Amino acid sequence: MDKLIRPGRIIYAIGIMALGVLCFIMKDFIVGRPPAASWAANIPGKLAWAYVSGSLLILAGLAVIFNVRGGIASLLIGVIILLFSFVLRHLYEMIDWINAYKALALAGGSFIVAASFFQKGGNDQGTLAGNSKLIFTGCLFLSFFFIISGLAHFRFADFIKSGFIPAYIPFHPFWTYFCGICLLAGGIGLLIPGLRKWAALLSGIMIGGWFILLHTVRFANDTSNSSDRLGLCESFTFVGILFVLAGMLSKKQ
Repeated sequence: MDKLIRPGRIIYAIGIMALGVLCFIMKDFIVGRPPAASWAANIPGKLAWAYVSGSLLILAGLAVIFNVRGGIASLLIGVIILLFSFVLRHLYEMIDWINAYKALALAGGSFIVAASFFQKGGNDQGTLAGNSKLIFTGCLFLSFFFIISGLAHFRFADFIKSGFIPAYIPFHPFWTYFCGICLLAGGIGLLIPGLRKWAALLSGIMIGGWFILLHTVRFANDTSNSSDRLGLCESFTFVGILFVLAGMLSKKQ
């Protein structure tokens, strides 16, 4: 399972680079979904920031793929997302809370990817302690998002059943609640050291399935829909993060 680290990094980097491209297309910093419209409208130099941030994400993704200071690049991605997609958001509706937690999870996932590079930097106490903190923080952020998303499957079940799952997939009520339970289980598993490796692996496979069966289909049906563009890139990024985490934890054992 430790062989998942390298492909996981590549998947993560491609997802981040795709989000960087969307910054140019949508003319906004869109990682973890953009802030509330009233907040975003008043940002000075918003267009310039969109292009600069998009460029940074693309360059950082390339650094991860080619292993050129990939740890620093991943850490930079995490800090940018944490500051601009989580800390500076307006959180006033449940849907915005979910997207804010998604930003938190993407930031935490970036910290996990960073730790996978720093892991090779040495075995001294400081390096090991720093890696453990990055991994724990990343797992905490991912877990929080998974649990919130799992609960959302029950709170917003009608929307998911009728407006989100593609028509070709049968048994919408079953998949709505089943996936909600899986998200809750994955979120809880990431908090328990003995289950963390398997929670990461199974959650990565699950989200990979959603990427193929759900997000790819929704995007193909309406390529101009900004939410579906983001969902496609975000889900792919999460798959990479979770595979890196599963590989790292397997390597430790």
